[in-house]
Amino acid sequence: MRLTLKRQSPEATLVPSQPAFKRRARAISWVLLTLMMVWLLLPVVWAFLSTFKTSIEIYRVPVKILPESFSWDNYVRVVTDEDFPRYLANTIFLTVVTTVLTMFISVWGAYAFARMRFPFQQVLLLFVLVPRLIPRISVVVPLYRMIVALGLLNTYTALILTYTVTSIPFAVWILTNVFQSIPREIEESAFIDGARLWQTMLRIMLPIAAPGVLAVIVFTVRETWNEFPFVLSFTNSAELRTLPYQLFLFRDTLGIEDWPLINTFAVVTILPILVAYFIFAKQVTTGIIQGAVK
Repeated sequence: MRLTLKRQSPEATLVPSQPAFKRRARAISWVLLTLMMVWLLLPVVWAFLSTFKTSIEIYRVPVKILPESFSWDNYVRVVTDEDFPRYLANTIFLTVVTTVLTMFISVWGAYAFARMRFPFQQVLLLFVLVPRLIPRISVVVPLYRMIVALGLLNTYTALILTYTVTSIPFAVWILTNVFQSIPREIEESAFIDGARLWQTMLRIMLPIAAPGVLAVIVFTVRETWNEFPFVLSFTNSAELRTLPYQLFLFRDTLGIEDWPLINTFAVVTILPILVAYFIFAKQVTTGIIQGAVK
């Protein structure tokens, strides 16, 4: 009888079995993801829990994450402040007007890039996105000189113009790809039936592109609601203060920082944006994907 030995390749001895390798990779991924989430969320959780503490309790050593007794006094102080309604109204007004103007201009600009053909089209589309690559703080000085020359300092118009101009590039970029993903045959059928361009846009294009439009609206609202450098640079009147501006002034007016009150004001400021994200998270994700892939 003749015996044969089966030779095993060196690679087989070095590479673990596929199921075991997948389990290890998954375990490592979960560990890294957990560490990352703890690193990111721990300061947020601490800031939120500190809103239920007193100004003395937060300075005690050793520091405790949980408050000794939960109190809503800080929220009552923020909401019942006599100037809070004005800050909130200014923020809402600027956000709504900026979002409406941004969507009106961006929809038609994106449609032109998606459906028309003209020289240097792709180059111009790239230049549309360039302002998004420049930090806002770097354009404050030239914008300030222009606003002073136009006599718009300390006006809602100055803020609305700057907010809208800085929001349009991202909106045009996303909506252009969204409109390009819609088959031309749908529009051609509407034109054959006698629909005008604005009717086609309102009744066909925008409903089909709803996820992308909603994503642009949410991002525009977020940027306008939380905007700080422009309102700080172009206004010095208390009548025009927004929620982020007043949050910045807390550190100057309180002397020793009342961190529970500051964190409470921050939570109240970002709460509407968080609610919007939770409600429209799925649609926003779909719109971003639709706008990123043709």
